[in-house]
Amino acid sequence: PKVSKGSKPGLCCQANLPKLYGNTVVLGAGDTAFDCATSALRCGAKKVFIVFRRGFTNIRAVPEEMQLAWEEKCEFMPFLSPKQVILKDGKISVIEFYRTEAQEDGTWVEDKDQILKLKADFLISAFGSSLTDKSVIEALQPLKLTEQGLPVLDPINLSTSVPGVFCGGDITG
Repeated sequence: PKVSKGSKPGLCCQANLPKLYGNTVVLGAGDTAFDCATSALRCGAKKVFIVFRRGFTNIRAVPEEMQLAWEEKCEFMPFLSPKQVILKDGKISVIEFYRTEAQEDGTWVEDKDQILKLKADFLISAFGSSLTDKSVIEALQPLKLTEQGLPVLDPINLSTSVPGVFCGGDITG
């Protein structure tokens, strides 16, 4: 939800929307994933599956985003990790997933013996990423980071502690 308060009103409404049909699979469980899911319905998808690796208690989206997708009849599919996309005649036909399980130490693993296949016409990748590569973190110095490893940002224009450097996307928190 950290969108620059300095954004130009109406800028996003200028884009041409894709024409969807059939089944759309959205990978992820953050705000962007839920936005993509409800947008897919508005673009013509008949059914939308929101697939994510962990459980409902691990969803990072604000409750309102999740509630909208729920009310619009998106299907939530937790504990699944993408394995492969199967094409037929050059188009997405099926997406295979591994079942995921939490370990006692808090890590998550894929159970290679449990595979689920989902028929799909479209796939939207909307899962987050994080900054973990130490060489990249070092290269960003003198950028000030939060305890979570995200850049400290000005909420008005998303500028960082380094003049002329701005952030957008998942790294904004």
